[in-house]
Amino acid sequence: MGVTLVSISHLTAAGYVVLFRADTCKIFNKMKKMLGEIPVNKGLYYIKGPRKLFSGLAKTDEQLTMREIHSRLRHVAPESIRLMIKNGIITGIKLDPSDATMDKCDSCEYAKATRKPIGQIQNPPQCEKFSNKVHSDLWGPSPVKTPGHKEYFMSFTDD
Repeated sequence: MGVTLVSISHLTAAGYVVLFRADTCKIFNKMKKMLGEIPVNKGLYYIKGPRKLFSGLAKTDEQLTMREIHSRLRHVAPESIRLMIKNGIITGIKLDPSDATMDKCDSCEYAKATRKPIGQIQNPPQCEKFSNKVHSDLWGPSPVKTPGHKEYFMSFTDD
């Protein structure tokens, strides 16, 4: 089984530019000054350093509701948030005990609703020769184009 991915090589958000090149991710500010470089480690971009690297961005011991933290962390599961706070991975905030639970999140529900279920058992069985069956997915157009003015992402997975 092989996977081929064609991906966007840079992103722009809030004036910052993030470039993905040669197994590194480089982050630049509006003035084109490099703010940081993140290497790939076992297939993941991983920032090494002290846990309190970004703790100064939040008010000291700012008390937030579960919904506020969930939203700020881009919709991480509430159980994961509790675990990260308990283990000291998230610092500088406290979970408001009067609002420590959260009912459904409309954004999360919408994202789940757009996925189609994938069966556990493949019927018919998996193909035995390379390229007998290829699955593809197309995403786009992206609101941000690549340096080569591309705006779509396509993946191919050989069965």
